[in-house]
Amino acid sequence: MTYPGAPGGYPGPGQPQPQPQPGFGPPPVGSRFTLAQTLNLVVIGLGALNLFLGFAPVAASISFYEGGLGWVPGLLFVGALLALPAVLPGDKKVGVQSVAVVLGAALAYLFTVFASSGELKAGGIMVLIFGLVQALLSVGAFLYEAELLKPPAPRQHHGHFGQPGGYNPNPPSGQFQQPYGQPPVQQQPPQQQQPGGQTTFAPQQGQFGQPPHAPGTPPGGYPQQG
Repeated sequence: MTYPGAPGGYPGPGQPQPQPQPGFGPPPVGSRFTLAQTLNLVVIGLGALNLFLGFAPVAASISFYEGGLGWVPGLLFVGALLALPAVLPGDKKVGVQSVAVVLGAALAYLFTVFASSGELKAGGIMVLIFGLVQALLSVGAFLYEAELLKPPAPRQHHGHFGQPGGYNPNPPSGQFQQPYGQPPVQQQPPQQQQPGGQTTFAPQQGQFGQPPHAPGTPPGGYPQQG
């Protein structure tokens, strides 16, 4: 009958099972949003940013809303609102509406900048950059949502010694690993050989303190009288 804690023992009946030690094995991996939902969330944030950047000067000291270009940040924000179902509760898909509005507004504004002869100010440059980034992310979110692109597979986590659980099945050469919970086995030193080819042996155990035989005494008796 073995008890927990004994070398090489196992828990007996009714004994609690040993719990795994923390820090071993793969850590829990979980994500609240998928890759497509994360991209749509960034699209929503960029759409709100472009809406407020419409107050910045686009040419000279005129903003988007003063110069008749308010449709650019407005459409970018509408496309961001169409991506809201991706982050709302429930299994809902955005579809092609968001990417169509955002991509159309960004490309139309890009062509307008190329056709204009005026100098573009800070507000116009920032809306152009953030609008193109928003369009690219909306296209990527649509491709991942439609499963036309596959997200990268998660990497597997291993233990400290290269195997799950931290166990190294290949110990270094010349070393022997003892099973877990057993004391190490001490190796006896080799017997020394006396000069002249004589070998000494240790006294046999189990004779309960009997002295060794004297020279000339037969085993188990005394010297015979002459």
